[in-house]
Amino acid sequence: MIQLDKQEDDNLSGLIESYFRQLFDDRNVSEESKQALWDYYNTKLSKAFDLGYNANSEFYDADLAQSLKDDIAKFSAFKETSFRTQLEAALTEDGKVVPWSDFKKKATELNVEYNQRWLKTEYHHTIATANGVDNWKRFEADADLYPNLRYNAVNDKRTRDAHRALDGLILPINHEFWTKHNVPLDWGCRCNLEQTDEEPSKTVPEILVKGAFKNNAALSKELFGEMPYESGMSAEQAKEAKSNATKFANNKVLKSDRKEQFKTLYETKEGAVREHKLIKKGDDYNDILTTAKAFAEKGKITELLPEINEKEKVLRNVVFPNLSSKTSNPDLRVGSAYYDIKRPKAIKNILGNANGASKQGAIAVISDSQLDKPLTDIIMKNRAAHIFKDKNYKFNEVVFLREGELIIYNRKGV
Repeated sequence: MIQLDKQEDDNLSGLIESYFRQLFDDRNVSEESKQALWDYYNTKLSKAFDLGYNANSEFYDADLAQSLKDDIAKFSAFKETSFRTQLEAALTEDGKVVPWSDFKKKATELNVEYNQRWLKTEYHHTIATANGVDNWKRFEADADLYPNLRYNAVNDKRTRDAHRALDGLILPINHEFWTKHNVPLDWGCRCNLEQTDEEPSKTVPEILVKGAFKNNAALSKELFGEMPYESGMSAEQAKEAKSNATKFANNKVLKSDRKEQFKTLYETKEGAVREHKLIKKGDDYNDILTTAKAFAEKGKITELLPEINEKEKVLRNVVFPNLSSKTSNPDLRVGSAYYDIKRPKAIKNILGNANGASKQGAIAVISDSQLDKPLTDIIMKNRAAHIFKDKNYKFNEVVFLREGELIIYNRKGV
């Protein structure tokens, strides 16, 4: 079994017992219980990943690590959905609901299978995959000295025939073969890759590899080539698992302490740019980031904000404190003020864009990135005057972003 401390063991036992009871009594599992089991899987496997690839590595890539942890979140959702589906099937026999004792016996067997044997294998596979990512990044860094990779199998009685066939194979690091054949190549695979400057092999053995392991996580940014557990699901169940992966991961972030929801991207002597972990980078991201950095250079603490559904009132109050609009998603929070970046395509559209920002409860930042003509000093001053005269614009400040520089106008100064 995976080594758990007593608290983890008690938490899992209590969670599983509640999961069983809910399903038997209500024929359903609450969203809270689904999320809790997903969180257990996701946390356990994320810790395993950190053992194999973390910020202490010379070759650590934070964006790559985050992408792979996103895939762990997805895997965890598929595992939770699969476990629940199997339990649902155990509720009935010949069209009739079985007694609690019969269900509990079958459910306990499934628990041992999913949450002990398989989870132990998945835990160690995640460590091995993370190690493989770390090694691959090192291989890339040293490719000028050692341009080729050699596949090494253990070659004992436990070695799979397909892996034994690859033993000693040497190919360039940029060979297509490695995009689908980085180790581990199966559950419990003990093979490894080694850098070398020896001559490449003349032929490549043809072997069968399961779809889940046709992968190189360092290149695909995914833990598996194909998602395990999905093959036994209906299209509707797979859709639910994918949806839950996003929903559960977002909920986990949004329910954490507000400061923990942001990562620091950029710092100045007194200012900083902090990006929310749920930011979706659209085509206006560069303008938003440029604006944030410009505010940071002025000594301001600036936050890049995510989009949160208007129905999530409690979460919105946490992420958007004191925002006047209950439905909008402004781009930035600078100190206690909100700003929204607008990219009009014509000078005549600036006023409408500014009023759009105001309606969102945000000060307008007018970017020149899409404008059909240069944003001159005269144009900015005139447009600012028109904006402040318009009854729909509620703020005493309007900002222009011209060639990466902020020009700020206030109502008294125009």
